[in-house]
Amino acid sequence: MGFFISSYPPQRPLRSHTQQHRIMNWQIIELPNGTLTVREDPANTFSLASLCHFGARNNPKRGFLFVSTVLGKHLPAQPTNMLAIHQHLAAKVHAVDDAPALFIGMAETGIGFSYGVYDAWAKSHADREAIFIHSTRYPLQNLPVLDFEESHCHAPNQTLHLPADPAHRDQMRRAKTLVLLDDEVSTGKTFLNLWRALRPHCPLIEQINIVTLTDFMGTLARDALDLALETATTHISAARAEWRFTPKTWSAMQGLAPPPYHDPALKPLAHLGRAGIDHPLVLPTRLLDEVAQRLALHPRDKPLRMIGTGEFMHVPYLLALHLEQQGRHVSLQSSTRSPILEFGPIQHTQHLDDPYGQGDPYFIYNAPPCGQQLTLILHETALNPAISRFAHALGAHTLSCAQHWPKPVASSVPKPTNQSASNAVSAS
Repeated sequence: MGFFISSYPPQRPLRSHTQQHRIMNWQIIELPNGTLTVREDPANTFSLASLCHFGARNNPKRGFLFVSTVLGKHLPAQPTNMLAIHQHLAAKVHAVDDAPALFIGMAETGIGFSYGVYDAWAKSHADREAIFIHSTRYPLQNLPVLDFEESHCHAPNQTLHLPADPAHRDQMRRAKTLVLLDDEVSTGKTFLNLWRALRPHCPLIEQINIVTLTDFMGTLARDALDLALETATTHISAARAEWRFTPKTWSAMQGLAPPPYHDPALKPLAHLGRAGIDHPLVLPTRLLDEVAQRLALHPRDKPLRMIGTGEFMHVPYLLALHLEQQGRHVSLQSSTRSPILEFGPIQHTQHLDDPYGQGDPYFIYNAPPCGQQLTLILHETALNPAISRFAHALGAHTLSCAQHWPKPVASSVPKPTNQSASNAVSAS
């Protein structure tokens, strides 16, 4: 059965699998570069079709990808649908009662999802200590790092910073629950690589939660990962399935990419997750005021398209959710480093400059210029030629969030308990 979608209707509220036929056989998807077969777990809470489509990519390590409809990344997503998934999965995370929980999200595609699950869990456990850090491909200066590899990715090298705040480093040392988050998991090798690098800095971990939107590991791979982690592990996902992929010879048609854009002066924000946070982010009043002033110039019923840039996904999500909850029609997506072929769910590709000024190729998918909606690109760096050209290509407005976001005041290290003092190790 070939897979092609000629048009996409507006997103509908997510349906649980109890409302749909449960697929038990292998589904065959013919891609330009191979044949993908997928078998869905009949016990899934959400159907796979309600969470993702199947796409092809120009990557010799893995020639396909699962293109999510609820990440707000490669395809436009409805913020309230994203929130529903975050809350559903966060409710399944269980943490040891007497110690902090450490949440770690994976760059790039999984960053927004990871933030969202942490945000939902922290809001429902306001009396608990919980810190969040996400990995990055844009290392910060003057912070110790842990390097690990995402072997199947087009950009395999990842960096995780140890927290900048001494209080957060103390929480990491005292943490007994580790929550590892990504949009999907197939082998678990990335999580295992990260845990091996992280373990000396978290000596008290008793419980690991692996939280993903989709879990494609299968029972044997899941059991093998649990054994290798050597720690009690719980696997949490919205849907489980298994896949097989048979590549075939093909010739990729490459679009015209812009020349690499370099600007060493551009800096990503450290204090929105790369260096650790200990509470859900709150949109600054001055940011909301500026957005309200801009929107006041346009009809209230005009659809809004919010676009994040690269790893900067959670703030655009929070703003899109805020506006949708005010009754506006809002969609959310983000530019990305992921090279995806125009096939199936991906019907339009725009080549972009690197918004971080490091010369990497960037893309935005299914976001053609459209005068029928108002497009706002949110970015964390200063306004630069890459962002300006991006906005011009889409007929969009831009908003730099760096100028609106106050940097936190570093807190002092709390006095350690006897147990944490005797077990603590250096975080540098």
